[in-house]
Amino acid sequence: MYNADRMNMIQNSRDGYEKTGSNIEQAFLGSIKSGKYKEEAYTVLHKSEMLTDATPEKKFEEMLKIKEAAQKSFTSTLEIAERKNYINFQNSMALIEKCQSGDPEKPSHLFSAALYKYIKSRFDDEYTLKFFTAVGGSHLDVVHGIDFYFKLYSNGEEMAYATADITGRKTKESTKANVLINIDPEDIDKYDNSEVNKNNFDKAFFDKKIEEFGEEISQALLQSYISKQAK
Repeated sequence: MYNADRMNMIQNSRDGYEKTGSNIEQAFLGSIKSGKYKEEAYTVLHKSEMLTDATPEKKFEEMLKIKEAAQKSFTSTLEIAERKNYINFQNSMALIEKCQSGDPEKPSHLFSAALYKYIKSRFDDEYTLKFFTAVGGSHLDVVHGIDFYFKLYSNGEEMAYATADITGRKTKESTKANVLINIDPEDIDKYDNSEVNKNNFDKAFFDKKIEEFGEEISQALLQSYISKQAK
């Protein structure tokens, strides 16, 4: 049995899903390396100010200044949302790929791992599939509305990509991403196979949803591939 404090903590966590949806993103997709992301983003935004011809000592001093200044920047997602530090889509995507917490070919969270496995099964073995999360206060998430995306490669060359936005808000009907994934807050327990929730996890439901979402993303990847070949 779990004590009352433990159960209250779990309930508070579930309430958070319904309020913001941010916990859904974190639990389902994982997050980027926040500290590294700030440094990389700061460097992109202040590239013109960086030393290009300096001694190793000066470059080391600059690196330390960047680390300190970067952590003071982007103190809230509001700063990014208001576009005070705007970074375009392509550069935002490049930053995300530098700041992943795990292996893009081996997602560690249940939802993203299952989705990866399904999508990979839809393409021939010659293709490499990679998963990238943008969760964690990134420009790609806050400004461009992308929570995660998949990329398809052949012999190291990028062939296609498909973006997705995941939400726990029932009222959200549109997205900037290729695919909108709606997670009904009332079904949260059905996606969670953790020890504390094992009696509520619904494998049949989970597998059906993974197939549904995975098929949408697979089709988006296919469309991206066709569009790229047509250019």
